[in-house]
Amino acid sequence: MSESLTVLVIGDEADVAAIVAEFDASANQLLDVEVVADADAARDRARRGTQVGGIVLAPTRHDVDEVLENLAGEPALESIRTVLVTDRRSHDDVTRAIDADRLDAVVATGWRPGELAAHVTSQVTRWLRAQRSDHPVLLELDAIDRYHRAFEAPSSELLRDLELDDHAIAERLSAAIDRALGRRPRLQLAAGTRLTHQNTPVNGVFVIRSGSVALDRTTSLGEIRLHHGSTGPVVGLLSLAQQRRAFFTARSTTQVEVLHLDLEQLDRALRAEPEVGAAMAAASVRALARRLRRAEQLQLEKRQLNLELEAERQRLAAALQALETARLELVEQARYATLGELAAGVAHELNNPVAALSRATSYVGEDIARLLEGHPQGELASSALETARTRPALRAAEERAARRELGAALGDAAVARRLVSAGITEVAQARRLGADHEESLAVVESAASLGTALRNLEVGSQRISELVASLRAYARPDLQPIDGVDVNELLDDTLRLVAHRLQGSEVVRRFGELPPVRARPGPLDQVWTNLLVNAAESLDGAGRIEVVTDAPDPGHVRVRIIDDGPGIDPELLPRLFEPRFTTKNGQVRYGLGLGLSIAKRTVESHGGRIELDSQPGRTCATVVLPVGGPADGDDLDEEEART
Repeated sequence: MSESLTVLVIGDEADVAAIVAEFDASANQLLDVEVVADADAARDRARRGTQVGGIVLAPTRHDVDEVLENLAGEPALESIRTVLVTDRRSHDDVTRAIDADRLDAVVATGWRPGELAAHVTSQVTRWLRAQRSDHPVLLELDAIDRYHRAFEAPSSELLRDLELDDHAIAERLSAAIDRALGRRPRLQLAAGTRLTHQNTPVNGVFVIRSGSVALDRTTSLGEIRLHHGSTGPVVGLLSLAQQRRAFFTARSTTQVEVLHLDLEQLDRALRAEPEVGAAMAAASVRALARRLRRAEQLQLEKRQLNLELEAERQRLAAALQALETARLELVEQARYATLGELAAGVAHELNNPVAALSRATSYVGEDIARLLEGHPQGELASSALETARTRPALRAAEERAARRELGAALGDAAVARRLVSAGITEVAQARRLGADHEESLAVVESAASLGTALRNLEVGSQRISELVASLRAYARPDLQPIDGVDVNELLDDTLRLVAHRLQGSEVVRRFGELPPVRARPGPLDQVWTNLLVNAAESLDGAGRIEVVTDAPDPGHVRVRIIDDGPGIDPELLPRLFEPRFTTKNGQVRYGLGLGLSIAKRTVESHGGRIELDSQPGRTCATVVLPVGGPADGDDLDEEEART
């Protein structure tokens, strides 16, 4: 031969003598045999170019696992066949070798002549078929048919039949039955014919010579097809193991040709012809193997489907949560849309009456001034009216001090009280009333009362006008950003509108010089509303709120709303901007239901950011907005603008 393979025999000289003699006696010249002392020597032989086709471990006192693990470290010996020849009755040193698929066969000493050499040669030639199909040894093997039979093809009927396909097994089985019983009639059956019936007795078997048969089972879910390609060429044989009742309904799916044997004929054929039993066993084993593989495949598919269903369930749960969040936000949007429409309507309805009230107040003041021009004490009355109309209200301490001073100067505490109430607080003014001060005092009191009424009318109408203007600003949709927005003015508008929610809290404004910004005023007003109401509710009617504005750099403005409330739990801070998140402890509430998540979205739509920092005694909400505002064309729809 131009090229040969070597079988390395590992062991002591005394142990390997019988093995070497066995190979020498076989004289098949397919394999060279070389003895090495240990695994290291075997690795050395492989490194020096010896083509090793197999390893034989002679009876040895060494640990088999250790020897094979040492061999596995050499690439040339990684996948070759290994045979353990042993004179020991038991081995507990092969666990790792079996687990790593490093041991292919175990042969006990005392073999018949030629048996060991044939066994090793068969292992090596099958390995060559799989690994090196062009090796010269295989070429010689194919040229010498006797070696093929001796070293590769199984000679037992069962193993030989297992290598056949279903059609070949059916042909072999049919021939064996014909030999045992005489030629059996071939039955031609149409598609849809039931060969066995679920849960009914089975009195024989069918050999499927051609065509296809499926196995169906009726369940509470209806009829389910469980096997088709894995049915096999013999139908009914396995049912005999189920108390002779069919577990499936066997139904032909195409036209089929079958042999039918009842139990008596089957028994006679099995006794008369061994090939019948071997072929039936091979057919059953192959069918069972396919069904097991199918069952395992179904199990894997079931597992995969369960994983996909779980993933889909999680996606659906997330989608439902998102839908619920969207629904609640839509409810909020509807509420704010309604609130905006209501505010716009109220502002419109109040505008004309407020304008009329302002004009009437101005006219009344002018008419009274003209009437007083012809009054004998008109100058005194006009002075008292104007003083009462324009003077700031005295604090209680200032009023008491003025009464004491006038009472001491005039010697009459009652007159002093009346004068101070009429707005006269200086001694010189009081003395100018003259000796007949009672008549003059009555004129002054009446004029001062009219002046106070006019002042109240003017202040009230101005307050209503400011509220109307704030309502208009709050209600406008601002679908597009506008330039020149004064953030301080927006905060003033919001503070006026939520003043009733801030009662009991001390509100301190510390407004810095801010550049005008590009923004949507309406949505920003709602952000300020949310933050101010949150701060007020955390104070629970008593505390201090600071509203601070500044420009940290030329491109941004900053608004900070600070309260001295109890603070927010640090564990809750990261979740405060989640949609619909709330707490029940009274520390974090969302005012009208706007929610910090929508406030955050509004600020971010302006290109800004919103942050919350909290500790006991101090919570600060910070909003930073770019002066440039939203980009051109970055518009909100009407509903979002109102949320």
